[in-house]
Parts: sequence; structure tokens; C-alpha cells
Amino acid sequence: MPAPLLRLDSVAWRAGRTPIIEGVDLGFRAGTLSALIGPSGCGKTTVLRCLTTLAKASAGAVTLDGADLWPQRRQWRARIGYVPQDDVVHTALTARQALTFSARLRLDAATPEDVLARRVSSVAKLLGLDERLDLRIKRLSGGQRKRVNIGVELVADPDVLVLDEPSSGLDPGTEGDLLKLLKNLAASGRTVVMTTHSMEYLDQLDQLVLMAKGRVVFNGTEAQMLAHFGAAHAADVFRILRGTV
Repeated sequence: MPAPLLRLDSVAWRAGRTPIIEGVDLGFRAGTLSALIGPSGCGKTTVLRCLTTLAKASAGAVTLDGADLWPQRRQWRARIGYVPQDDVVHTALTARQALTFSARLRLDAATPEDVLARRVSSVAKLLGLDERLDLRIKRLSGGQRKRVNIGVELVADPDVLVLDEPSSGLDPGTEGDLLKLLKNLAASGRTVVMTTHSMEYLDQLDQLVLMAKGRVVFNGTEAQMLAHFGAAHAADVFRILRGTV
């Protein structure tokens, strides 16, 4: 089995003297879709911020291909795409304008316009947006807007894609479509890591990380997690963690 592309080794992050996450040891391999789950405030988003160098670990190390990310974080950020929970694209723009603007920012300044246009078209097709490119983002559905936000990162062709609550606000059917997209992105060789509060489709993840009180309490698959906690459903695991079962 190949070594993890992206690793956290004994990572901690503190707000002042208050520990938010402690002793986090995780590895994420290329070609896999992973999710962090756990009660609100357990540290999931903080882990993502450390993964993407938006926050510096108070202790431990975050590495990509064995190299510490923090000292050369500007260089490494070109290989890591981050999609926050809230949409970041201006709704008055068309999808094409948003993707093109992002491509101009992220690709080499000498990239010809025709190459930029082909890159935007390629990403739009991958995301199923090729027939929506010239619509203003405010006219798109919630699921389509989320795809545009993902596309803003994909135009740079990152090796790692990190998403914070990508299914937030989506109906179950749209959430299922989004998961298929993320699985396809992982199948193309990317490392895809997300946080989620949704209990749907956990069985389709390659790796499931359960956190509680700033620590990793389980790392495996949904089936392994249910067996570990003696639970019938993922929601029961949360009740066990709260001590209400």
C-alpha cells in the first residue's frame, strides 16, 4: 500500500492556552475520499486549517510527500485546493467569469488566453457545468453553485482538495450527486478530504475519521466504526460519545 501523500503527525493547535486539537495523527492517500465527522466544536475545521496551512500547528508537523508544509507554505498551496463552507464566488458573475478569473490568478501569468479558456471548459465539463457556464451564479441551484466553488480550486489542478462541509444546505439528492463528483475526483488520483455533519453515504467513503473533544477517536471505515462502538447506525455513535446511550 502506498504511503500517505498528506500526513499530520502529533498535531496540536491551541487558541492561547486553550487546546482545540491535540495529538492528531492522520494520513490521507492519493486516490481516496476521506471525511472527518464528529460533534460540533470537536476540531474538524481546525484540522482542515492545519492541513491547508491556513493555521500553523502549535505542535507536531503537517507534511506533503514527506516535506513539512509550513516553511514553504506559499509554494505548497499551489498543490492544495481549499473549498470553505460558505460560497466565495460573487453571484453577479457568470460561472465562466468566476472560473476564468480564478485561472488567471492561479496559473502562470504568461498562460495564453486560449489555454485558460480550454482549462475552464475542461473543469466545467468535469463538474457538469458546461451547459451552465454563461449563467449568472445567482441563477444556479445550490448544488451548481457548490460545483462552481469547487471549480475555482480545480482550475489550478491541485493534488489535494480539502472541503469544509460541502453538502451543507443541499437536499439529499443533490448531496448524493456531489458525493459522486468527489469520488470521481478522488478516482482521478487526487487526495480528497472533507468535513461533514451528514450521516448519509458514509459507507461510500474510503476513510472515515471520527473526532471528539479535539482528538481522533476512530479512523477506518463506517462498517469498522459501527463494529468498534457496537452501534447499528452512525448517529448512535454520536449518542455513545455524548453518553446518552
